[in-house]
Amino acid sequence: MKAAIFIDVQNDFVKGGALAYGYPVKPNTDKIIAFAHDCRIKGYALYATQDTHGDDYMRTLEGRLLPVPHCIKGTAGHEVVDLLHRDGDGNIIIPYGRMIEKPTFGSFDLLNKLYDDFGDEYGFGKYGEPLEEIIICGYCTSICVVSNALMLRAARPNVRITVRADLCGDVDEESHKAALKVLRNCQIDVEGI
Repeated sequence: MKAAIFIDVQNDFVKGGALAYGYPVKPNTDKIIAFAHDCRIKGYALYATQDTHGDDYMRTLEGRLLPVPHCIKGTAGHEVVDLLHRDGDGNIIIPYGRMIEKPTFGSFDLLNKLYDDFGDEYGFGKYGEPLEEIIICGYCTSICVVSNALMLRAARPNVRITVRADLCGDVDEESHKAALKVLRNCQIDVEGI
């Protein structure tokens, strides 16, 4: 079975948001949503992470180093893009139970959820079959995408992990390309360049 993970596809990271990506220049959120619909049709297990901060964000280490309040829980910016949760007909794409809040770049809760659903490499989890591939996309490539991909690589050393570069966004092109190089160096496939 395959899993698709949508990293921080939240209102604050898309065009017009508090920390909107600068690269690619043209918005790619519609392509991400179309990809999610395709994955759902194929029967993949879908997950989404949500960068999650509190009102005290500016007093945190991240807030001091990146002084742009974003993804504050309870705000519109914290919410996953609507059509990633439900399509225009109200059909659930990614259920709330598979939306994982994370207070920092990488998510141990994501690793634990995958373990609950797929178990170890032999598939002794809820699905009863092994995880063949993890496909990742989202924002920002050089921060949260790469952090979660590397954590997943450490937790699942024998599972193919693929990052869809065309379905990611970053602060700029240089950061995006540098992250893709790190991913390749860590035996993570990069597609959609």
